[in-house]
Amino acid sequence: KTGKEIRIGMLDPNNAEAISFIEKLKNDNGWIFHLYVISRSSLEKIWKRYAEIPLLENLEALQISLSGEDLEKFENEFGSMLDLKNRIREIPTTQIISIIMAGAVKMKASDVHFEPQEEEVRMRFRIDGVLQDIGKFPNDTYKFILSRLKMMGKMKINIRDIAQDGHFSVEMENGKINVRTNIIPGNHGESVVMRLLSQADIMLSVEDLGLRGLAYEHVQKEIAKPHGMILTTGPTGSGKTTTLYALVNKLNTAGVKIITIEDPIEYEVKNVSQTQVAKDRNYTFAEGLRAVVRQDPDVILVGEIRDDETADISVNAALTGHLVLSTLHTNNAPASIPRFIELGIKPNLIAPSCPHCREEYAPARETSDSIKKILSIISPKAKLEVPKEIEKLYRPVGCDKCHGLGFKGRIGIFEVLTISENIEKLILEMGGEREITQTALEDGMITMAQDGILKAIEGLTSMDEVWRATGQTEFLEEIYEKLMEQSMSRAIDISEEDLNTVSDNMTSIETLRQLIESTNQKNIAKYVFASSLILNVGDIHIEPEEKDVKIRYRMDGILQTIATIPLTEYPSFLGTIKFLSGFSTEVRGGVMDSRFTIALEKPFKNVTETKIDVRVSVILGGYGETVVMRLLNKSAVALDLQKLGKKPNGVFLNTGPTGSGKTTTLYSILKILNNPEVKIISVEDPIEYQLDGILQTSVNDKEGYTFATALRALLRQNPDIMMIGEIRDEETANIAVQAALTGHSILSTLHTNDAAGSIQRLINMGVRGDDLATAVNALMAQRLVRKLCDCKTQRAMTEEEKVSMQKVLGTLSEKSGIVIPQMENVYEPNGCEKCNKIGYKGRTTISEILVVDRDIEELITQSASSSQIRDKAIENGMIAMQQDGMLKVLEGETSLEEVERVV
Repeated sequence: KTGKEIRIGMLDPNNAEAISFIEKLKNDNGWIFHLYVISRSSLEKIWKRYAEIPLLENLEALQISLSGEDLEKFENEFGSMLDLKNRIREIPTTQIISIIMAGAVKMKASDVHFEPQEEEVRMRFRIDGVLQDIGKFPNDTYKFILSRLKMMGKMKINIRDIAQDGHFSVEMENGKINVRTNIIPGNHGESVVMRLLSQADIMLSVEDLGLRGLAYEHVQKEIAKPHGMILTTGPTGSGKTTTLYALVNKLNTAGVKIITIEDPIEYEVKNVSQTQVAKDRNYTFAEGLRAVVRQDPDVILVGEIRDDETADISVNAALTGHLVLSTLHTNNAPASIPRFIELGIKPNLIAPSCPHCREEYAPARETSDSIKKILSIISPKAKLEVPKEIEKLYRPVGCDKCHGLGFKGRIGIFEVLTISENIEKLILEMGGEREITQTALEDGMITMAQDGILKAIEGLTSMDEVWRATGQTEFLEEIYEKLMEQSMSRAIDISEEDLNTVSDNMTSIETLRQLIESTNQKNIAKYVFASSLILNVGDIHIEPEEKDVKIRYRMDGILQTIATIPLTEYPSFLGTIKFLSGFSTEVRGGVMDSRFTIALEKPFKNVTETKIDVRVSVILGGYGETVVMRLLNKSAVALDLQKLGKKPNGVFLNTGPTGSGKTTTLYSILKILNNPEVKIISVEDPIEYQLDGILQTSVNDKEGYTFATALRALLRQNPDIMMIGEIRDEETANIAVQAALTGHSILSTLHTNDAAGSIQRLINMGVRGDDLATAVNALMAQRLVRKLCDCKTQRAMTEEEKVSMQKVLGTLSEKSGIVIPQMENVYEPNGCEKCNKIGYKGRTTISEILVVDRDIEELITQSASSSQIRDKAIENGMIAMQQDGMLKVLEGETSLEEVERVV
C-alpha cells in the first residue's frame, strides 16, 4: 500500500467473493487497486516469509501504511514497544521491563519468553496459545533485565546453574497483573518464562466460559450439589485454573466457606481463604489437604492432583460432605477415569447359610436353565471352573446355632472391574452400563450375581439370598439371549435363485451395475456378495462420498468401481453388514474388525465352496463409515508352487509389499510340506485360512501375545516347521534366526522391496551377520501381476521396448538355465465377455529367489551392500524379479505395462 494505491495479488482474478470484497474497500476508502495474478507456490512463500519475520518488524510495516485516527490508535497501543527496539541501550532496565509487560498485556499475551542464543536474546510472546517472535535483545542488556527479574521475583541473583521460581506483581492501568516466573540454566545463559495472571481473567462467570446446552446444564447442576468432586482436565495452558476460579466465583457467597490450596496462589479472591504449598517445609498438597479438611470448609479447591495420596484424600473429602474442585493433567475428560482408578472393587454382603442346618434340594428345571444361562456367559479369561450341571442347591432351615434364622454372619459377593483397554475405549465413547458390563464380561469379569450363584452352588448361601442382593439375573439373561442371537446370525445365505439372477445380469460390468443400482434395498447385500463370488473378487470396498456410496471390487489386484448407490440406501446396506459382523448399528467411530460367513445351498459354476469366510473392517471416514471386506476363499491356498511359477527352493523369507501374495505363497509351501510325519505350527495375525493338520494360532497384542512371545512359547512345542505371519521387530527376528539355527524350519514374511534388501533389513533389526549367513536357506521376493485373458492381441515391439528389454534380460547368467525367447512381439489386453471387458483374468507372480550359497554367506559375513549381494546372486543364477516379469511378457502371460506397474 502506497498512499491510496494498493497492489493485490490474487490466485483467481475471477473469484466473485474476492472481487466483491475489493469493490467494498474501494467504495468505503476511495483506494485505487492494481490486481496481479500470482501462483499458489508464490503465495505460500509469502506466508512463510511473513511467519518468519518478528512481530515488531511486521508492526513497523503496518505503521507505515496507517494515517489519521488509525495511526494515532496504533501508536497508543504499540508505540512504546517499537520505541524499545530502537532505544533499548538508552532506557533504564526498570522501564524496559515495564514496556515489555505493557506490550504483553496489550497484545493479550499469556506468557513472555526470553531465550538466550549465541549472539543475542530472543523474546517471544505466547498469544492465543501460539508463540510469536517479538524481537531480539543484545546480550549485555539482557544481563541487567535478568538480574532485575530475579530481584522482583525474590530469587537468588548469584545462582545461575539451577532452576528457580519466583512471583511478583505489576500495577497496570487495567489493574494488577500477577507474574509467575520460572528460570532455567541453558548453554547460552538463563532462559526465563513469565506467566501473566490478570485478575480480570478470574472475574469470569460460569456463563462466560462458553459452555452450551447439556454441558452447561450439567455444570450448573453439579456445582449446586453440597458434596462430590469436579475435575477440570487438560494440558498446561488450557485454562483449567481459570475455569476453576469461575466455579469458585459462582459458589462464593456469604453462606459458603471456601478454602484453596495452590502451588502457588495465582489469583487473590476476596472472601476465600487461600493457602499455598511449601516444599521446603514439607507442606505438600496432601499435607495441606489434611489440614484444610479440619477447617470445616464447604468447598475445597485443590490446585492440582499430582499423586496417589492427594487423590485419595480428595476423594475421601468428596465422600464426607465437601465439594472438591481440582485439576488433573490429562488430555481429555474420560482419560481422567483410568488416571484415577486402576482397579474398582464393588462389594456386596449376603447372608451365608448356616452350615449346621442347611438343606439340599433339587432345583426346578426353570431355575436350573436360568442359572446355566447366567453362568454360560462367564469368559474363560475369568479362570473359573463353571459346573456343567446344576443338580443340587441349598436352602436355609433354622436351628439353635443360627437362632432359627437359617443364616449366620455375612459373606461378600464381588465384581471386580479392571479398566482394561476395551473398557477405556468404551469410556472414551461414553458407552452405557450395558455395553461396559458386556465388554467387562468378555474381558473376564464375573458379576455379583454370578459370584453369588457360584457360592450358592457350593452351599455357602441360598439362591433366594442371591436374587435379593443382586437383582441382576434378568439383565444377564438378556445379554445371554443377545449373544446367542448374534452367534446364530453371523452368516448370510445366498440362494441358488440369487446366484442365477446375478449370473444372468453379468454379461459386463455395466449390466452388473444396472442390476445392483436398480434392485431394492434388501437385495443389495445379497447381489453384491453373489457377484463377488462369481467374479472371484479379493476385496469389496464400500465407500460413502459426498453425494453417493461407491461399491468397488478388487479383482486381480486392481480396484474397479462396480456400482454407486444413493446415500439414502446406505444405512440399510451398512446395517446388514454390521448385523452379520456382530456390531451394534448405533456404534460409530474408530476401527472395528470382525468376520462372518457367506453360505451357499450348493456349489455354483466356478464357485466350488459352500461356505466362504469374510473378514470385515469398518472405519469412520469423512462422509461416514467405510467398509472393506476380504473374501477368504480357501481355493487360494490350493495353489502349488509350480502354478506360482517357482519350484520349492527352501524359502525362508518371502518379501514384498502388502497385497503381493506373500501369505498365499507361504500357505502353498505349507501345503507341500504338510504330512503326518511333520509337526507344523503357525503364528498369524489374523488366521486367514484354516489348514487341516496344522496347529494355527493368532497373535493378540491386547493380551501381550505378540509374534515374539508366541514364537518363544511355541518353540517349546517342538515343531519341525513354523510359519510366522510377519517379522516386525528386532525380538521376533532374533528368535526366528536362533530357532532356525537350532534345527527348526522357519517360514515367514518381511516388508522389503527385494530379496537382497531383506538381508540388510534383518541386520538393521539386530541380527548378527554370521547367524544370518548360517540360518537363512533362501529369500523370496514377489509381486502379483494380472494375467492376460485369452482375448489378448499381439503386436510388434517398438525399438525402444526392445532396448529396454535387452538391458534387463542381458544380465541373465548362463547358470540360470534360461533361454531368452525372441524379442519380436508382445501382447496387449483386449477385452471380452469372459474377462468382463477388462482384458485381464486372474493373477500370477513374478518373483526372485536368492539362495544363500557359500558366496552369499561370505558376502553377508563381510557386511556387503544389498547391491553387491544382488549382483553376486544374479551371477550365480538368480532370476531377478524384473527379469522374471519380462520373460512372462515374452511368453504372453502378462503385459509390459503390468510389469512396469508393479516393479
